[in-house]
Amino acid sequence: MGHEAARRVTEFLHDRIEADLRTVVVIREDGHDIHYLREDLRERYDGETYGDVVDTFRLEDPYTSPGVEDQPVGERRGIVHYHEHAFVIQFPVSDAESVLISLSRDSGQNLLEFLETCRHRVVESS
Repeated sequence: MGHEAARRVTEFLHDRIEADLRTVVVIREDGHDIHYLREDLRERYDGETYGDVVDTFRLEDPYTSPGVEDQPVGERRGIVHYHEHAFVIQFPVSDAESVLISLSRDSGQNLLEFLETCRHRVVESS
């Protein structure tokens, strides 16, 4: 399930933002699978270092936000991390998988529309 979601969103992002796409990875309970890693980042990270970075985004429960299920904000659809050099966006695919996307900061224009379009690509067949 996660690999098909990663393929769809990678294809969309590559067509839409090209070089601003940094990485797409499927995070599983027992590890991760790199679906896309931009060439300059492949040169910068070895497997262990990249794995350490991915582990910082591991969620214990990708679907719930503690204490907000019944609040007006509703269910969690994704998480946006805003970093110095990138946006990192995480979409839950199942109870055991999520798709993590890293984008350059320049790709953040019209963020809501962009996030919803990406999310639909991820959850399309879930």
